[in-house]
Amino acid sequence: MKFAVMSDSHDHIWNLRRAVAQAQALGAEVIIHCGDLVSPFMLEELDPFPGRIHLVLGNNAGDLVLLTRYCLARRDKVQLHGWFAVMDFGGISIACVHDHHLARSLARSGDFRLVCFGHTHHWHVERLGSALLVNPGEILGRKESPGWALVDSEILEVTHVLLDRG
Repeated sequence: MKFAVMSDSHDHIWNLRRAVAQAQALGAEVIIHCGDLVSPFMLEELDPFPGRIHLVLGNNAGDLVLLTRYCLARRDKVQLHGWFAVMDFGGISIACVHDHHLARSLARSGDFRLVCFGHTHHWHVERLGSALLVNPGEILGRKESPGWALVDSEILEVTHVLLDRG
């Protein structure tokens, strides 16, 4: 199974739109967003994606009431986990949180094979014990080129996918 890990969109509609199209074209079946999607209207950019979408909150959560309402209206495909998510894809235990310090602790716990996080806006992949710690970088494109991570759960391989600029 392939899934797309994204973070720190910060209302950049056009970059998120391109990232979703790339994820679909590359065969991702699930999107995990590691926080700072920000405005509820950004969920409309996720609508074209045919698979499930999992979101956690970040330090720029936007309007939480409206974001929750928008997610509930899409509950057949979107799950807002709150501040922390625990998931399983293809037998791989996954934790997702926005904060990088908490992510590092979760990776060291030995409870997860993959821990995804955001917040720093920088691509990062590191092995900590039996866990792979992944920051997909930023969709925003402020601190580095906008991109995201494509994860193949069968071989636990992570690929950095930069956004097309077209």
